[in-house]
Amino acid sequence: MHNYNVDHKYKFQTRIGNWFEEWELDETKKKDYLKNRQNGQLASIVKDTKTNFSLRLASLTFPQDDYIHFGFHLMLQNLKTQGFLSIDIQEKLKIEEEAYNITTASTSQPTVRSVFVIIPYTKEPNYYGDDVLHYGQHFRIVANPRISNNKTFYLHSLPQTPTRCAKISRKQEVCAIESDVFNTVWKFEHADPKIRFEMEGQPVRSDDTVLIKHSFTQHWLASDDIIYQNDFGREREVFVHSYQCLNKTQNLIAEKEGRTTIDIPLRNQEPQNLWKFQVARKQNEQFDESVMDDNRNVKNLMIRVKQQITSKGSYGLRGLAKIFMEMDQNNNGVVEYNDFKWGLRNFGLNLSEDETKMIFQTFDKNGNGKIEFNEFLDAFRSQMSDKRLYYVQRAYASIEQKAGKVTLETMGRLINVKEHPDVLKGYKTERQVFQDFVSHWNKANPDRVISFQEFGEFYQDVSSSVQQDETFEAILKKLWNL
Repeated sequence: MHNYNVDHKYKFQTRIGNWFEEWELDETKKKDYLKNRQNGQLASIVKDTKTNFSLRLASLTFPQDDYIHFGFHLMLQNLKTQGFLSIDIQEKLKIEEEAYNITTASTSQPTVRSVFVIIPYTKEPNYYGDDVLHYGQHFRIVANPRISNNKTFYLHSLPQTPTRCAKISRKQEVCAIESDVFNTVWKFEHADPKIRFEMEGQPVRSDDTVLIKHSFTQHWLASDDIIYQNDFGREREVFVHSYQCLNKTQNLIAEKEGRTTIDIPLRNQEPQNLWKFQVARKQNEQFDESVMDDNRNVKNLMIRVKQQITSKGSYGLRGLAKIFMEMDQNNNGVVEYNDFKWGLRNFGLNLSEDETKMIFQTFDKNGNGKIEFNEFLDAFRSQMSDKRLYYVQRAYASIEQKAGKVTLETMGRLINVKEHPDVLKGYKTERQVFQDFVSHWNKANPDRVISFQEFGEFYQDVSSSVQQDETFEAILKKLWNL
């Protein structure tokens, strides 16, 4: 008589002699998964690790004079997109060499992926005899060595072909590549065509607006408002293409004045080709980057956490505070370790278990397994400068004058989201910007009067996430029509 009460491991499709084969395969896959998860080797974990590492704080060079020198760590900002040149170590191009994509990204401070190093082209002699970079002098742009385990990745471009071109615009492709070839050589040209020839051989100043010409193809580095979606969000595509004004120059007048009459070099370039340098403005913005990767130091961990909070945008710190307040069921401002750990993870701060415990224990001064989350948040809050406080006072007074009282409802009626930088750059819609603003107040009653102290605390958190005074000033001016 046939026995139907067989073990679950048996399936009728299984061949005789291999009754447990499928079960063994499932068990092996499960063991491999658990092993990889424990060792941090899962694809999702590796991806998150690379993303977070790319967003770590990086050092800029503090210049001792007004010029750009070889070896400078700097950022390059495109005047069209207002984004900074950045490497995407997550997106490896499908070519024979090891190469990664390049974009322009919106960032408020220097990160590992957005800081590049200017190095000389050593295969030709240095006719100037110093380390100052000159117009027309060949050089290379390399990615921050921290992003690639000290490998050297050069900014690279090739002539456009049907199979090798920019992904979206189909123009001349730009990427970061490890190969040491002439296609990685560039030179600076002055942005003003009227003095471009005269500036040849002159030192490049740190406040100059420049063109970055690809030496092999003789076209300029460019970025445009072409959305490129990657793991870091909506960024802008980078390629090599010369954008020139189509207006004709007055050759007869130029000849009369003794100027050169070549038509094309005298044309102005469009903002897509124009770039500005960003170097350290203060001495403390230049530091030893090796300490940033030392996870044994709480101070370094806190710097990393602050950098990740800032990368979330102007409401970054406010958003983290909102998560903790929602967890605080007793309204006593206290969280336990598990709530603290998951609060950081829900916000997108991916720290290891040991790193999270190290930070928690620093603030758990009584050793009772609880911390006051406002004390933790205060570690990232910075005092507003007098200039920033002045614009906060103006904004509050303007709302009060127009509406009679400052409430969430009156602010919602008066706020101008059309001119917000994220809307103008296409990163967010007007509705998204408005909803972000309202949600980060965390007020149940829209008619409750908001005091100047509460208004100031809100913008203190915003100020802590915005590095430059000009950006903070622009946000308030445009939101409140100051």
